[in-house]
Amino acid sequence: MARTTDPISLLEHLIRVDTHNPGGDEPKLAALLAEELGARAPDDVTVVEVPRTSGGARGAYVYARWGEPDLLVNAHIDTVPVNAGWTGNPFEPWRKDGRVYGLGACDTKGAIASILTALDVVRPRNVGVLFSGDEEVSSTCMTAFLASAYTKGIARAIVCEPTSVRVGVRHRGILGIKATLRGEGGHSSRADTMRAPLAELARVAVAWDDWGKAQRGRGPAGFTGMCTNIAGLEGGVAFNVVPERAVLTASFRPPPGANVNAVGDELVTLAKEHCPDASFDSLIGRPSFETRELGAFGPYLGARASAPIDVAFWTEAAQLSAAGIDAVVFGPGDIAQAHAPDEWVLESDLLAARDAFVQVFQQSVQSR
Repeated sequence: MARTTDPISLLEHLIRVDTHNPGGDEPKLAALLAEELGARAPDDVTVVEVPRTSGGARGAYVYARWGEPDLLVNAHIDTVPVNAGWTGNPFEPWRKDGRVYGLGACDTKGAIASILTALDVVRPRNVGVLFSGDEEVSSTCMTAFLASAYTKGIARAIVCEPTSVRVGVRHRGILGIKATLRGEGGHSSRADTMRAPLAELARVAVAWDDWGKAQRGRGPAGFTGMCTNIAGLEGGVAFNVVPERAVLTASFRPPPGANVNAVGDELVTLAKEHCPDASFDSLIGRPSFETRELGAFGPYLGARASAPIDVAFWTEAAQLSAAGIDAVVFGPGDIAQAHAPDEWVLESDLLAARDAFVQVFQQSVQSR
């Protein structure tokens, strides 16, 4: 990449590196970002490749530090796959009407560009910058980073996601459960003497749905309910065949403050009242998130920290928080453009985010 202090031009270089997940080249972008970070005088910069949980692919993160970090600034380098409906090449950015278009422009390569150009203005002190992969699928890179020695001493984190340069302080967790039940299977003329896996799991589905309706008043203001979703009930091959197997999938989004594991245990216990010998697998279990001490971020983010917002989507701030690192969510772009065809970010957001990170880095120097 050509060195530039302009976040808009730098973003265009980032977009041209395909990091769609799965399938893109995260190690390539991590190596390029290591060069960019290295040019901004860190005390150390490291690239770590991280194996994925399936498929043999490898993700990556790059971590740079100035001093002994107690503050982390993080943005993810991967994007979702290309959505249908793009009117231009998603990997060849274009500008129009004060916007930069391209895959990842909003989510979250724009944030990376803003952070790097802020580092051209101020050399921070006791700050770590983490550009991490696999946020869009399995969070393997963040998990690996949190298991490393790099987290020692880090107390707070700013996690970049599209918040229209506002400070996000709460969001829901995510829980996905798959229930499986097997029977004998066979000719429907014998149905009265055979197990009916679909019907039994249908009763579980109704029980979970009723449970979800009963939870709609539960939770803090703005986040009541569990967002219970009976996502699928599968099995059977024909009207005259008793299915041998049925699978029920459901998702839930516990509010801030809820323990996702405890909610999962409650749902499995309820299901076993209706179908005691079904098996249950976790499809996903990600914690909810709530900033613990917003005032500590005030010196870094100024007036923005005094007007916090709730976030409608999940972020890796929840993982950091669960690991004992207090966090906020902040970055350029609007979530309405993330994952959409012709993804874009406002040029003004990129500049505002750059200026905000200049303030963050200036405060890191002044507060020592």
